[in-house]
Amino acid sequence: IALLAITFFGCDDNTAGLGLGMFPGSDQNINGKLTTFDVTTKSVHAGEVYAKTSTGYVGKFTDDTFGTYEAGFLSELNCPEGLSFSEMYKENEAGTKATGSLVTSFDNIEIDSKIKDRFTLIKDENNHVIGNCQINIYLWYSSYFGDSLTACRLSIYELDKRLNEEEAYYTNINPEDYYKQSDLLGTKAYTAVDLSVSDSIRKLDTYVPSVSIRLDQAKAEKLGQKLFKADRKDFYKAFPDLFSGIYVKSDYGDGTVLYISQVQMDVVSIEYVTDSITGIKLKSKVNAEKDSIQYTGRTFNSTREIIQANRLANDTEAIQKCIDNSDWTYLKSPAGIFTQVTLPVSQIAEKLEGDTLNAVKLGIPIYNETSDKKFGMSMPRNVLLIRKKYKESFFENNQLSDGVTSSLFTQTSSTTNLTEYTYNNITKLINDCLKDRAAADKEIQEKKSITFQTFNDEGEIENHTVNNIKDWEELSDWNKAILIPVLVTTDASSNGYYGSSSNVIGIQHDLKPGYVRLKGGLKGEEKDSQGNPVYPENILKLEVVSTNFGSTKAK
Repeated sequence: IALLAITFFGCDDNTAGLGLGMFPGSDQNINGKLTTFDVTTKSVHAGEVYAKTSTGYVGKFTDDTFGTYEAGFLSELNCPEGLSFSEMYKENEAGTKATGSLVTSFDNIEIDSKIKDRFTLIKDENNHVIGNCQINIYLWYSSYFGDSLTACRLSIYELDKRLNEEEAYYTNINPEDYYKQSDLLGTKAYTAVDLSVSDSIRKLDTYVPSVSIRLDQAKAEKLGQKLFKADRKDFYKAFPDLFSGIYVKSDYGDGTVLYISQVQMDVVSIEYVTDSITGIKLKSKVNAEKDSIQYTGRTFNSTREIIQANRLANDTEAIQKCIDNSDWTYLKSPAGIFTQVTLPVSQIAEKLEGDTLNAVKLGIPIYNETSDKKFGMSMPRNVLLIRKKYKESFFENNQLSDGVTSSLFTQTSSTTNLTEYTYNNITKLINDCLKDRAAADKEIQEKKSITFQTFNDEGEIENHTVNNIKDWEELSDWNKAILIPVLVTTDASSNGYYGSSSNVIGIQHDLKPGYVRLKGGLKGEEKDSQGNPVYPENILKLEVVSTNFGSTKAK
């Protein structure tokens, strides 16, 4: 009993005098204290978010609370430097030397008729054969959301113009600006779990499911002609203009969203097996009357070097209904609802004037969900707290959390029962807010006014001009921060003396379907005639640990 009493009551959260006994008596007038401040929150429209990610999303899903969400994506394909196609096979007049290896006739090769029908002879504008090919496009997906057996269908279109790498593409990108209905490459029906593949294969660690199409002969000939007519020298430079990319569109089915980890286009050709010295084609060992052949392929993938932009659409009426709820706030991905946090920066500056801020902790409690939905959306694992003024540029510039303008919460394996998003020390973020206020005050004093921009709750830009600091505080976003679900990429873990570790190398918008309800809401902003909160249960608390080195508060 005594040991238990020591365990539960032997320490508390008061760190005011921690370590002061180490100082000389003359220096022990350092005053350490813990102060709490009220924090209010509200749900806001996510608006259109930066859509460039390493994952493509395609499908449609309807939720009872958030309505219908639909996804598709546009993607370029990368051509590695040095990649090129073989030349056509051509002998000299004496028949003693030859160049190239591409088969231009199927007459004297030993090939199964079913396989032969998959290949197309490519002709130029003068009707001369310049090669052959079979073109397949694969959409490899690592996971999916929703029903594994919902019947779905997607279509793949060829883009008729390139995506501009200098432009920032958002989830409201209009695919119709980049393709025509006549540019259809193929259509494929699918289910997320392909039951035509045996259980033993699907359970292998090396198995990765995909949705694939094979271009028909007319489409393969059209694309193949552009590829084979191109100059073989520096082919990789010409490729983006020869094939601008694809648009993947969901056009049937409701209940499944695929997470496409990679797009791959294979251009397979039949080539002669040739003598390494003379280049002359060799005869088949099985049938000496036939020419020996081999299959060769060129692969073009979606990689981090190229542009991949997602087109996402949410049910605006259902989203607005959730935002209007004042009992709590939401985080709803993708591109649905963010939570806006109003930080009590002015109150901190006034009450702790002359103090040094040692630690500022913000905890945002999570409501447990007791949903009976068959396909419930998961809680976001990684949530970025970022100053509102930086929420666009952060993702466009591919930045990482620096602790000054943003702070990252990442759920670890040890936090299996997550009850709140905790930001243990946002001191630098608070100081950054105070620095903005000081700069604005200085500009107003010098120029008599200040002009600035803000984002409204719909994500639209608004312009303001004020001539005093009070109006600037009221209208600007200087004390506003946004909670955003993010996808975090880390490097490979390294084992050191203190165990394994990994570093964050990328932060992107999380475009997977997910949501969570958080304590807070607009009710927390309501006050009575005495200025006291009407609904204190909707107010969050900010804990500030500060020290005062014998100074006094300025009057």
